[in-house]
Amino acid sequence: MAKETFTEAMAVAKDPQDSKATKPKTSFIGFIADKGIFVFTGILVLTAVLFVDGFASLQNVTDVFHRAAPIGIVALGMTFVVITGNYLDLSVVAQAAAAGVILIAVSNAYNLIIAFAVAFVVAIIFALANGIAVGYFKANAVIVTLATTYIGLGLLRLLSGGSQVFGPADGPIATFGTSKLGPFPYSAVVLVAVTLILTFVLTRTNFGFLIRSFGVNSSATRLAGTNTGLIVIGAFMVTSMAAMFAGFVLAAFSNTAVSNMATGFDFQALAAIIVGGTSVFGGKGSVPRTLLGVVFVSILSNVLVLVQVSYGFQQVAIGSLIVLAVTVDALGRRVSKK
Repeated sequence: MAKETFTEAMAVAKDPQDSKATKPKTSFIGFIADKGIFVFTGILVLTAVLFVDGFASLQNVTDVFHRAAPIGIVALGMTFVVITGNYLDLSVVAQAAAAGVILIAVSNAYNLIIAFAVAFVVAIIFALANGIAVGYFKANAVIVTLATTYIGLGLLRLLSGGSQVFGPADGPIATFGTSKLGPFPYSAVVLVAVTLILTFVLTRTNFGFLIRSFGVNSSATRLAGTNTGLIVIGAFMVTSMAAMFAGFVLAAFSNTAVSNMATGFDFQALAAIIVGGTSVFGGKGSVPRTLLGVVFVSILSNVLVLVQVSYGFQQVAIGSLIVLAVTVDALGRRVSKK
């Protein structure tokens, strides 16, 4: 208990000259950085309901959450890596694809239990490879996870022959992909469940506290006697588990899987995380805010589709949104230090 108290005190300690940072800030930039996602999501939803035909239908709303689920689950898990200050995990693309292919291919040959076990082992291997390289050898997380992405996708293509695998039409995977709990598809239920579990882990466990304290002040956390390498491995482990479940959900959508099925997941998940207010500088963020970022980006994409905006302009809009969110975050941090 004493260790945790000392770590917390050290992690949040500020230079005496920065004592003003603890005072509430009322600047516009500070407000936007902290509360903007709530305001802009409300404005976007209200505008879409009033002016976009078909948006407010129950079918469209459930479809938005259904399609957002895989990317959302990845983003929720990656939030842990971003909070530690390691920026992101690019290998979620390979991890989600591997999980989806393994789920269908291995369950076809054996059964679901063995498929789950194999996917779980693969997720652990990814987490250990990324976490050890970044946490213990201090390698750049972007380069490491980019390398494990290429290695993972290469091995997946070699083992699967690059071909698409199909599950039985009446099997449990296909059933999951088309079933609903009331009006909500199972994929959305999984998204909510993952949100609740990871929120508890980040806010109510010692591991979650260490993730946040390491992101705020890694040196102080290390000086307090904490094995910071294990913290980084743990963050990558959470991301890998989330990517695994995202791959399962994605494979269930069409009851098929292929090695390139998760292309773009890294960028889209990062967009949701940043828009939700998790700082790329580490130490600041939350799982519910990431979920809100997922909702905002998904609704924006849905609205652009409904008003028949081309895919190219959709990419420009999402990219511009990320630049704006990062800029506001940086300005907000600068204002809070004045």
